[in-house]
Amino acid sequence: MKTRLLKGSVAGVLGIAVLYSAGAYWTGLEAERTLAKQHDMIAGLPIFKVKSHQYERGWFSSTETTELTFNARFFAPYQGILPEAAKNALTGTVKYVNHIQHGPLPGGLRPARAVVTTEFIMSPDTRKMLSRFFGDKEPITVTNRLNFTGGGELNVSVPAFDYEETLAGVKIKWQGMTTQVGYDSDYSQYSIDARLPGLVLDAATKGHIEFSNLSYQSDTRPGATGAGVGNKELSVTRVKLESKENIPYQIKLNELISLLTRIRIGEFINPAGEIKPSQADLVNLKYQIVSSEEKEFINARAKFGFEKLEVNHTAYGPMRLDLSVNHLHGPSLLKLEQAFSDIQVEGVEPDKLRQQYIDAVVREGGPILENNPRLAINDFSLKLPSGEVTVTGNVALNGYQKGDLNDSRVFLSKLTANAKLSVPRDTLQGLVVAQARNLFTVDASAENPPSLQEIDELAKNLFASQVDIWSEQGYLQQEGGQLKTSAEWKNGKLTINNRPVNLPDPAAVEAAAAPKP
Repeated sequence: MKTRLLKGSVAGVLGIAVLYSAGAYWTGLEAERTLAKQHDMIAGLPIFKVKSHQYERGWFSSTETTELTFNARFFAPYQGILPEAAKNALTGTVKYVNHIQHGPLPGGLRPARAVVTTEFIMSPDTRKMLSRFFGDKEPITVTNRLNFTGGGELNVSVPAFDYEETLAGVKIKWQGMTTQVGYDSDYSQYSIDARLPGLVLDAATKGHIEFSNLSYQSDTRPGATGAGVGNKELSVTRVKLESKENIPYQIKLNELISLLTRIRIGEFINPAGEIKPSQADLVNLKYQIVSSEEKEFINARAKFGFEKLEVNHTAYGPMRLDLSVNHLHGPSLLKLEQAFSDIQVEGVEPDKLRQQYIDAVVREGGPILENNPRLAINDFSLKLPSGEVTVTGNVALNGYQKGDLNDSRVFLSKLTANAKLSVPRDTLQGLVVAQARNLFTVDASAENPPSLQEIDELAKNLFASQVDIWSEQGYLQQEGGQLKTSAEWKNGKLTINNRPVNLPDPAAVEAAAAPKP
């Protein structure tokens, strides 16, 4: 009896071992197929070139070794604007080894096809440099669990550290990072949960950077049309910046408007100047976008806001923005996305690359316009020291047909829009004064050059005069330090504050703006 029990137990154990071995072999094959897809996705990125790739499959475990180099052709157009440290980094390689433990119970009691841990191969100098921050801890840990369903879960973590250079006056407190990515078998549906508890960086001669509780979550899935829908959320409890150096800036708004509308409006709206040693403190920043599907159309709503923004000890906020984009044709959005992905970016100059994207929008964006899209500013509010800016409005396109963009009069006749605006008078005056300083550039060597005070007084007088004229004509109202107005565009006609405005012929405007032969 005991002998039969013993033989039965041995047979059972051998049977389980055979089944487990067979399961490990099968899951090893499936894991190799899944990891091959993931490698193809990485190899398809334009920023990398695969220098070498090797997969060594065993019965219970396997090893995948990959070495990547940065694509020099991709970065070539941007070499002139990259810092020297970044240029040097682009000449190196990225090498990593995936250690794959096959299922059905890889490394524990939780069933899976495989568990993959990634080891990054670093040079002794790089490892030594990182050890100054992380000590004996691995700088980054990556674990990829491949589920039996074909999807998986990727976890990435970076440990916390405290670092200080007393002589240089540099202190860094990094509170770590965790990221979890869940994905399905064809990677069309995925979720992301990333959290960065905080960072504090003090540089005695440069300034101070700090943020706390940054988190990002998203859940994306394909809709019936194939276009991705879902939600994304970003929040940051606090961001603080302090600069001890001057930072020059120049924003070419006229070029952006010309790019979007083909209308050239001159240089007078281009803010430029220099940010003096300053501080900024942003509190409770939140962003959310939710997209959904209704038959073959995509609707999306975005909300953005913050509790307070303090710049040089002047407080702004709270601020809130609520936008909606509705009735976007899903199949056309997919075609536009595919057109973007087909654009060749390697070795293409930025200007030519930008033109390729514009051509793709013109070529594939037509059907989106043909399906009556709508944009609405449901709510915008920003509290300023001098008052509050509020805006509401919407834009809709109805009855658009292919080729209407070639005739601005036809296109504008199918466009309807309305808006209501309230802005503090002092805020608008400040913008006019700033632009006047940019417009009237003073040559320091000129005889009796005007002072900034003279320029400011001239701008204020011109602004006050123009506001009074518009008020008398009924185009705006002045109430308690606020300037209020409304605008409507319908059937090719513009009204401001319910008063009609005579506009020049659009064809004449385009003809005047066109380059002369």
